[in-house]
Amino acid sequence: MQPMTSSEPTSPLPNLTKALIEFQALVPTIHENDNSYHGAFVNLPGVLSKIGPALRTSGLAVSQLPEQINAQPGLRTTLMHISGEQISAVTPLSVNNGKNGTQEWGKSMTYTRRYALLSVLGLCVGIEDNDADITEKAPAKPAAKVEGVADKDQPLAKEDRDDCLGLIQELSPEGLQSFLAAFRSHFCLASDARIAPILTGVKHRDWVLQNLKHHV
Repeated sequence: MQPMTSSEPTSPLPNLTKALIEFQALVPTIHENDNSYHGAFVNLPGVLSKIGPALRTSGLAVSQLPEQINAQPGLRTTLMHISGEQISAVTPLSVNNGKNGTQEWGKSMTYTRRYALLSVLGLCVGIEDNDADITEKAPAKPAAKVEGVADKDQPLAKEDRDDCLGLIQELSPEGLQSFLAAFRSHFCLASDARIAPILTGVKHRDWVLQNLKHHV
């Protein structure tokens, strides 16, 4: 893999620096939320769902676009502030050979996006010594358990439901379409059924969390 190349700013970035400090104080701890044969890790929706609110509050935005580097595929990650200040760097993509080149490129893009996002924002998965953890909301109370109803058919707490919907919304357009089709098929819904009103039970949450990684 070629080294990362960056377009260094030619002047200080006081506004972006101040905003990044504010962001790091606001963003909650990012925990592993997925598993592979390499071990636990945080997937892309898990990162995006945690950083989004703090980015917007701090006046920051991140752009990630494909860009060639040394005639090879790469990913340019740009951290921007509303003042116009920004920093940017290109990371080469390590794309495996496979029958479906586009799919392999997509896998590499998703993998690289996660690490580039964490890098440009100065974050590390699992670190809990930040100010946001002090002010983070207390865990929501679980939904009241209904006697005589199986665990999988129990109602879902509002915060759990909102978290699931947030993760679904972070999917790419292609991933979202395939995810919705799979959800409707699994729960025997009409092809045009809306998902949000249906996602009300523990069984729906469990299925979402188990299957999101297949549709990133």
